[in-house]
Amino acid sequence: MEDEVIKFILVATIFLALLSCENDNHVRVYRLPKKSEAIKQVSAPETVEDFKLSWEKPPLWLEVSGHAMRLASFSAPFKQGNADVSITSFAGESGGLTSNVNRWLNQIGLGKMTDSQINDLKLEKPGNLGTFSYFKLLNQSDIKVAILAAIYQTESRTVFLKLSATLDGAEELEAEFLEFCESIALLK
Repeated sequence: MEDEVIKFILVATIFLALLSCENDNHVRVYRLPKKSEAIKQVSAPETVEDFKLSWEKPPLWLEVSGHAMRLASFSAPFKQGNADVSITSFAGESGGLTSNVNRWLNQIGLGKMTDSQINDLKLEKPGNLGTFSYFKLLNQSDIKVAILAAIYQTESRTVFLKLSATLDGAEELEAEFLEFCESIALLK
């Protein structure tokens, strides 16, 4: 009787193995839920509620509605049109200097730069919020567009100020934009 049980188990195992095998060579993917783990909360020294900015906009600039990510948006008039000016702020380093400058270069149709090239292009300027990095990015090809940008890096946040315009607009508005960037301050 013991031999019959062993034979039955062996036949049943072979039968189940044959039934579970398929002739196709397709890979099957299964998704299993992860075990939920407690997420460690790290509090930043400055919360978004604590980090409020003030500024002095040039008299002719008009505050306009912008994207949800912007703290403020402005239309800055110049002789042949209007420039778009934005203020944004993000926690931490927000991708770092190189990735942000290269994103702006891409926005105006220019290729990426290395860390060294970006550092050579960067100007350090004093402002109410501290020292900021200033960039004048110009595409002098047929499209003739420019981005003027300032980056403030605080202890826990990065503040970006960006002006997008034609080459002529950027040239005409540069002094106003720099004054605007210098005026940025932490609202107490």
